[in-house]
Amino acid sequence: MTSASVAPTGDYLTTGEAAKRIGGTPQHVRELIKSGRLEAIDIAKGNGRPRFRIAEAALAEFLRAARVTPEGDTRRGGAIRIPEAAVLAYLDFDASEVA
Repeated sequence: MTSASVAPTGDYLTTGEAAKRIGGTPQHVRELIKSGRLEAIDIAKGNGRPRFRIAEAALAEFLRAARVTPEGDTRRGGAIRIPEAAVLAYLDFDASEVA
């Protein structure tokens, strides 16, 4: 008698499948999960290595939150462009010192 898999099916992705969707590696996806940036469930039994599954909706939310918006867009979560001169001034960096 074979036991049925307890892994969720359908709307759930493995770390490898999620990695392909975001253009990363399975290790990067696991790091996103461990940091709390990407929601997932652990389907591992016992105290062994975690086996994560990521809901399609969780991946879509992660991608939405990571989206970079065009310059000047004031929606929350968007990136802004900081002029290089401002960054160098903040860092007290003199470009003439570098040759």
